[in-house]
Amino acid sequence: MWRFLKYFLITVLVVVVLVCTTVGIVLNFIFTPEKLTPVVEKTANELLNAEVHFDSIELTFFSTFPNFGLEIRNGSVVTKVFQDTTLGENVYSKTDSLMSFELCRLTINPMDYLAKKDIVVKELRIEKPRIYAYINQEGMPAWDVMRTVEADTLTVEADTTSESLFEGIDIKNIRVEDGYLVFDDRANQLYARVEGFGLKIDGDFSGRKANLQLGMKAKNLLLWQEGNLLVKRLAFGVQTGMHLDRDSSLYVLDRAVMNVNGIKFGVGGQLRGDTLNRQLAVDLTFGMKIPSLKTLLDLVPETILKRDDKAEIAGEVSCKGTLKGIYGKDRVPVLEARFRVRDGAAKYTGMPYALEKLDVDIEGLVDLQKEKASFVQVNRLCVKGTDVDVDIEGRVDELITNPRVDAKIKADVNFSILPKIFPLEEGVTMKGSLSAALRTHILLADVKNKNYGKLDIRGGCRLYDVLLASEKDSLSLRSKSVGLGFGTNMEDSTIMQGKNLLNGIFGFDSVDIKWKEALVFHMDTSYVKVKTSPLRDTTAVASMSADVKIGWIDLTVGDSVRFRMGNSKVSAALAPSPGNKKLPLVTARVDMDSLRIRAKGNRLRLAFAGFNLSAVPGKKDVRPWEVNGILGFRDLRMYTPMFPLRMPGTKITLTPGHIKLNGAKLRMGKSDVLLTGEVYNLAGAFLRQEELSANLRVKSNMIDCNQLMKAMEVGEANRMNMKWGMDEELSEEELSDVNLAADSTYVADSTMSVFVVPPGIDFRFETDINRVLYGKLILDSIHGEVAMKNQCIELADLRMRSMAADVKTTMLYRASSPDRAYAGFDLQLDDIHVGSLIDFMPALDSIVPMLRSFDGLVDFHMAAETEMDSAMMIDLPTLRAAAYIDGKNLVLMDGETFSEISKMLMFKNKERNLIDSVSVDFTIKNSMIEIFPFMVEMDRYKVAVGGQHHIDMTFNYHVSLLKSPIPFRAGVDISGSLEKMKFRITKAKYKDLFIPSRKAKVDSAQINVRKRIREVLQTARK
Repeated sequence: MWRFLKYFLITVLVVVVLVCTTVGIVLNFIFTPEKLTPVVEKTANELLNAEVHFDSIELTFFSTFPNFGLEIRNGSVVTKVFQDTTLGENVYSKTDSLMSFELCRLTINPMDYLAKKDIVVKELRIEKPRIYAYINQEGMPAWDVMRTVEADTLTVEADTTSESLFEGIDIKNIRVEDGYLVFDDRANQLYARVEGFGLKIDGDFSGRKANLQLGMKAKNLLLWQEGNLLVKRLAFGVQTGMHLDRDSSLYVLDRAVMNVNGIKFGVGGQLRGDTLNRQLAVDLTFGMKIPSLKTLLDLVPETILKRDDKAEIAGEVSCKGTLKGIYGKDRVPVLEARFRVRDGAAKYTGMPYALEKLDVDIEGLVDLQKEKASFVQVNRLCVKGTDVDVDIEGRVDELITNPRVDAKIKADVNFSILPKIFPLEEGVTMKGSLSAALRTHILLADVKNKNYGKLDIRGGCRLYDVLLASEKDSLSLRSKSVGLGFGTNMEDSTIMQGKNLLNGIFGFDSVDIKWKEALVFHMDTSYVKVKTSPLRDTTAVASMSADVKIGWIDLTVGDSVRFRMGNSKVSAALAPSPGNKKLPLVTARVDMDSLRIRAKGNRLRLAFAGFNLSAVPGKKDVRPWEVNGILGFRDLRMYTPMFPLRMPGTKITLTPGHIKLNGAKLRMGKSDVLLTGEVYNLAGAFLRQEELSANLRVKSNMIDCNQLMKAMEVGEANRMNMKWGMDEELSEEELSDVNLAADSTYVADSTMSVFVVPPGIDFRFETDINRVLYGKLILDSIHGEVAMKNQCIELADLRMRSMAADVKTTMLYRASSPDRAYAGFDLQLDDIHVGSLIDFMPALDSIVPMLRSFDGLVDFHMAAETEMDSAMMIDLPTLRAAAYIDGKNLVLMDGETFSEISKMLMFKNKERNLIDSVSVDFTIKNSMIEIFPFMVEMDRYKVAVGGQHHIDMTFNYHVSLLKSPIPFRAGVDISGSLEKMKFRITKAKYKDLFIPSRKAKVDSAQINVRKRIREVLQTARK
């Protein structure tokens, strides 16, 4: 017995091993993804009227044991339903993208196929699908991609002996996870977007009739109809049983439960499809599962209303509705619903007062096809209790087309009673009273068209001694008095019609809001008076005027932001636009006493500002309002951690899309700037991160860079040291002291950092500056164009006078990150003193050491480009430059040295230390300075000097004596470093008739630099 069992187990083990080995060989060597993918992809393209693509298709067994699996990754289906077959090639649009997914896994039971030839799909799972369900204007869906099979392909020969490959297909469950679904029905102008879509279907799909269990959820649903947003931020879920009859296309819901934003509904009914007409008959009934009023009150968050299981709560609650009709081309079902609370009352444990009566009756109908009048009607909303009496009635007609609101509100509420009726959260305080009586007759179109004068509002509302506070949230709102009053069609003997239209007033006697220490707001007595003129033309916008008085405003946000605005007055008017009487023209005159803002060490003060503005509605996709006007102020002062700024009386002109500066003055210590020009797209740059552009003329008598940098340093020190409290402002004396603290002899610190040119700007400046001070440099008469764009600064043919020399330069600076910068320039200085040249460019003293010994005027020309690190230090391996220095009639500075040289070298003129000419040419490349042979002529001598100077301060020079009283020519090689120099007498390398001129090298470098600048600018624009 044991021997038989042993052999049996060995046999089974051998069979299992053979089967596993066979399966492994088949999967890894025969049906590999590389072989399987193109075959399946080709078959799918033949069966479907679509372009199908998969990254890979793989058969699995061991990971899905004991079932076989088919795993498809990164698939996409593009429909060809709307393609014109007469064209030679397919041209796809966005609406053709039917579906894509990251993973699709199909799991099949092999035993059912071997035993019964049934394909049983255990699970069909699709992960992260993106579905675009599109229906064109003719009502044809994009997902109808199954190709029609010709009749002759179904003919079976009578004598065939072949058998079918399978008897049937049965899918047990379907899973869709983290989907994104768009339903775009152009026939009915209906658009829906579902995010976080999930689907779960369990059941038997094999028969003509099936019983399924369906679950569906979505994190967010958005719904548009005819361009109007109907539903937004709606999360929903559905759990239901479904009876499916394929013969009659009937779908019956069984015990369906729908969850909408946490509220559960019961749904029942049926759906019947009509494949011939592509329609779906809908007959659904839904209702909210609310056993009693207590269930509804329990939905109120506990942070507002405490739960009380012993409360005496009465009242019947019902919510039900229907969705009936045909969904198809130009057809949408009609929605009807009604919500009611009857004989509601509540008495909470320990509360001295009770809610005596609560009656609610709201109903509505929505027909997107507009065959029936859509409406929402509040038949009754009544709340009564001790010192609480609220009655609301109203109706909104023409809900889909042009909503019209008719409402009547009457309310008398003592807020201090509410905590004695409802067990509010501890620390919640409510005081004050409300008295309101309002009647309205409003067309929403008048509100959208800003035609406020046609609004029919009557009555008023008054709040007294209001205090709303929550100790837990550290939130409080307090106001002594708030009033709102409206009157329409009231008698007015001062006008010809005898009656006016809308008149109203809204005002309050101080408002205080505090939220923790993060927000403190105070506003003094303010009011708004509105008056409408009678209509002469009923088709035009009603004229209206308003007077506004705004009291003192004080807003503090945390410890970093403070906003103060003095008393202000606004006179505004609304009238028909001259170009279109149906569009409103709004004009306003604003007078402001003062404005003070503090934000993180920055301070701004504006005194006596006035604005004259006018506006008309603009295009919604461009800008909501087209604004014109003038902004002016007497004085503006701004203090930042960098430097103080002052603008005397200035006017700014506003036009749609740009502002115009006409002589805007800026004063920064001793520096002054006058700006004239235009700034474009200011609002778009700040609100939508669009490009900000400007075209300005800059005029200045003097810009003292030393003083500005000193002011930055002083301002930062003051910001760190001064302990200004929340109630303190930067005084006039303090601001003046900061201005005067700048020292005109201050020299800029050598520690520098890369200036990153902000992205998204396109500035062009035309400069006219009399004087600029920077360190020891004095620049005069600066004229030229400066451009800032694509994170580059370009100086184009900038001309100036510096140190009694004419300067001409073209330069490009580019920095898109604080770690790296690029600079390229072409600099030309004519007739500049040698000492001033060395002060202007100290590096020349090292490159041409003997230059400091001369006195006189020289011409200097240099072209260079380099990259710089975060400290603005030159990256020497990237430095490329070429330059020359020309000078004539130079004087040797050291007289004693000249006397010794003149005696030793037997000068003819031992008193005159004049050098006839010096011409030095050099290039910098590959971390090496090459000084081309240059000639020095002095008295009876002519000397040529040339060589190389390395970055490590080692050098190798040669000096050739070309002309002298000595009857032969000689040369000297000088090498090593300044600490250890080596001299060697040698032959003269440079001949008298061959002193190479390298100016062509510099001219070529200048051309290359300008070409390089153009290349950098073109690269930055991409």
